[in-house]
Amino acid sequence: MVSMDDAELPDEWSRDERYDRLARRSGNDPKYVGYVHDSGDVRIHVAFPEAESGDRGTYTVFVTLFPYTELSESGEVRAVTTRDRSEEIAHEFMKLFDGVYDGPENIEEAIDYALQRTRPRTSRIPL
Repeated sequence: MVSMDDAELPDEWSRDERYDRLARRSGNDPKYVGYVHDSGDVRIHVAFPEAESGDRGTYTVFVTLFPYTELSESGEVRAVTTRDRSEEIAHEFMKLFDGVYDGPENIEEAIDYALQRTRPRTSRIPL
């Protein structure tokens, strides 16, 4: 299973133990690895290629605002082909989010900021 060591996580983030417990209870191998912000308002998770929610053959990084609540909203950050790259993107998103987050009043701003900077750059190759 892919996951950053706890020592590698930014200070305001921890592994999403809630998802891990749910996966173990169901008797299934986890198809995600998740991290939750200390505020509890943001979750980053990486869907492995065999997960139903991700693109086939890719590791997909998702962000969820207000996870495990009725207000929950999720969106894709980025899909990549390697485990290492998916973890890099998740880590980068967490650091960028933390750099802007200043409490619940600007949570959407912080998510938008991190999303803009972790999405793939569009480049054109001159023909």
